[in-house]
Amino acid sequence: MIHSYSPVLIANHQIQKLKMNRHLFVCFKLTILLVVLVQHRDVQAQSAVYICKETGRWGVAWDDGNAPRMSMEQTKKEALKRCTDWGGKDCQLFFSTTNKGWYSFFQGGEKGKYVFAIGKSLVSEKESMKNAMDDYLQKGGIIQPGCETSSWHTPKDAITKKKN
Repeated sequence: MIHSYSPVLIANHQIQKLKMNRHLFVCFKLTILLVVLVQHRDVQAQSAVYICKETGRWGVAWDDGNAPRMSMEQTKKEALKRCTDWGGKDCQLFFSTTNKGWYSFFQGGEKGKYVFAIGKSLVSEKESMKNAMDDYLQKGGIIQPGCETSSWHTPKDAITKKKN
């Protein structure tokens, strides 16, 4: 049996399919929006530094915005782990921030007399290092061979879950 449909009937059917597809697309977009709203997140950059005053060891960690992303809690745990892994005996939180930008850490001194400093900048790594050295000198540090530095940048907003 051969069916013959008029062009008007076929056109009406195609229009109904397009309307249905648009409706499904709108429903899909609304579902995505709802999921995003339910999973509300606060965006912040984060980094942390742990130090051991006894050994002069330290650990730095930050979320650079690339996968896998780290929460502030994970960032602190990683910095503490690095301090301990690198010889720290009693690592304590020295610095943490949720602000994005350039950061530099500066450490120097001799057994039991270590000086630790942080420099921050929204402009450049060079400026953050200058600020760290200034802070180090203001705290009585002496720039000499053996001083250690670390610089990092948190260029993208990092994600931390916000409890509802």
